[in-house]
Amino acid sequence: MIDLRSDTLTRPTEAMLWAMSQASAGDDNFGEDRSTAMLEDHCAELFGLEAAVFVPTGTMSNQIALRVHTRPGDEVIVDESYHLNVYESAPSADLAGVSLNTVASPDGILDPHLVDQALEARCRDPRYSQARLVSIENTINYRAGQVFPLDRLADLRRGTESRQLRLHMDGARLFNAVVATGTKPARYAEQIDTLSVCFAKGLGAPFGSVLAGPTDLMAEARYYRKSYGGAMHQCGSLAEAARYALQHNIDRLAEDHATAGELARRLAENPLIHLDPEVVETNIVVVDVSAAGQSATAIANLCRAAGLLVLPLTSRHLRMVTRMGIDRAQVVAAADILHRVIKDVSGRDSASVRTRCAATS
Repeated sequence: MIDLRSDTLTRPTEAMLWAMSQASAGDDNFGEDRSTAMLEDHCAELFGLEAAVFVPTGTMSNQIALRVHTRPGDEVIVDESYHLNVYESAPSADLAGVSLNTVASPDGILDPHLVDQALEARCRDPRYSQARLVSIENTINYRAGQVFPLDRLADLRRGTESRQLRLHMDGARLFNAVVATGTKPARYAEQIDTLSVCFAKGLGAPFGSVLAGPTDLMAEARYYRKSYGGAMHQCGSLAEAARYALQHNIDRLAEDHATAGELARRLAENPLIHLDPEVVETNIVVVDVSAAGQSATAIANLCRAAGLLVLPLTSRHLRMVTRMGIDRAQVVAAADILHRVIKDVSGRDSASVRTRCAATS
């Protein structure tokens, strides 16, 4: 079975497992775990920020960020396609007590003009809910792993500062952006107030995320980590896995980008699979399969039966993510499986369709 559903499916390497075995066994709930402290210090230094807090998941990291930046009744401006809106709208209301003021950007990139639109759409006097925070995503999952460009982030930062809004980055796959652009992590971090990064995606650790930012906010973050049940005891082995990932697995993300590009190019050969290979910047490939005449879920089920696991993203779109453990031979085989499934459900051979399309054009 070729599993391209997510890069969270990476497995620790033997070297990472050895590093985990060397971890300390202190209780982080008391601030006494050396391995966790070393990880947090490493992250703070890597991003050029004052402090960092190790948390179990990226969702918890984002939700804690909402708590330290806002108070119940506030608003958070976010693109409608971001993880915070698609997957975290309920906990944002339930835990932080905030509402999400969403905008629909044409390319997934929030800019000051869109922030102004969001503010003007809910023009209210101070007695009512007020926007306090802008949250962005990098890379952008629903935009096929698109990088949030540094220059546009800097432009957004200038806009949020002039409007007295704080800025949080959901950087679950930030290191994919770092590798794709050659940009230092601290260059992104200097444009935001807080950021979260996940270790359990392409970096290959089995667990965890980090929230980083100013010392006072991170002290408050520890309170909410405890409140949300995320204060950990002997978590040193997990911290060592994350630290190993940061030290050894960042540069290899370029391999995932290369295999994703190979997959995209092969799938684009089929006129019943709609995508532009040029938009694949990192390790996520999103394809529109609606031309085959079946839902994305139906096609995903047929792919599963044929030996390929893919993720229905919408009723029209499938997502495929490359990662550690997925090589070129597997993406070639994956493309072949999807081609066969599309041929079977549509009753049309891709080569013959291409010929007819060329003849009518």
